[in-house]
Amino acid sequence: MRALLLALTALALSACATTQTGTGPSGPGPTAAAWTEIEIAEGACYGFCPIYTITLTPDDRYALNGERFTRHDGETSGRLAAGSFQRIAAILQRHDAVSLPADITMNNPATCGRTMMSDLPDFRLGLTGPDGRQDIVWYPGCADSPYRDALSQIREQVREAYQYESLIAPKR
Repeated sequence: MRALLLALTALALSACATTQTGTGPSGPGPTAAAWTEIEIAEGACYGFCPIYTITLTPDDRYALNGERFTRHDGETSGRLAAGSFQRIAAILQRHDAVSLPADITMNNPATCGRTMMSDLPDFRLGLTGPDGRQDIVWYPGCADSPYRDALSQIREQVREAYQYESLIAPKR
């Protein structure tokens, strides 16, 4: 009985412990439990891809800078559905974003791989916490990157969580 109580106490204490920083290949960075801001941006492509940066905060507020080919060019702000920031943080945590390299582009063959396509928009994440900021830049043209599947899923899932189709994508 005593051993069981000790084991349950240890389990309860370990569940309460939180880590403030991750230690991925790009160095120390904040973990989801400590994020104070999540920034997501997509860049230019050969064509009419939306170029924007959206910054999200734990109170589900956003600041959007639609540079070009967005629903509303310029700066706007507002509030997302309740729990959106936490949903996005959970997506990033599920795909272990803190462990992703900072540079997954054609400039870094070690993370990009050998097969590359051009003229696609880049995807950038900025994860800010009390201990600093972690930036991740991914070029989807890195066709055989070992990080491609995780980042493709992250992009698709976070777009849904921050209402990409109604906030950013041009009207069709």
